[in-house]
Amino acid sequence: MVISKKRDAFTMIEILVVVFIIGILATLVGPRVIRLLTKGNVSATQATLAALKTDLVEYKQDMGHFPTAKEGGLDALIDRPNIKGNERWDGPYIEGQESVPLDAWGNEFEYNLPPIRFKNKYKIFEIVSEGPEGEEKPLVAGA
Repeated sequence: MVISKKRDAFTMIEILVVVFIIGILATLVGPRVIRLLTKGNVSATQATLAALKTDLVEYKQDMGHFPTAKEGGLDALIDRPNIKGNERWDGPYIEGQESVPLDAWGNEFEYNLPPIRFKNKYKIFEIVSEGPEGEEKPLVAGA
């Protein structure tokens, strides 16, 4: 009588080969995936900056000026500012939001009126996103 042995498990060598192959794939594909995610975050933040710029222009059309720090800065796009002439406010100017949106990395935008950081590029205002962990090249919109 011949007894055959069934093989029910993987050997250690087989497991190590699979782990090695997964490691190589992660090394090759990982940086590309991260680069694509970063590009997506940059594009999303640029779209938000463009929308905020449009919202600020609408605010100016109604109020006669861009929101100042006294009016709450970008918050004046959501909530009626407590200033003289606020009856002209026809907001909220940011549709479907209860607060000013954040950039794609979860950081608040920096709004300066007049421009502080990019005063050579913009004359009236600037909106700045530092990007992930305060990149050297921030994303900026302004007028």
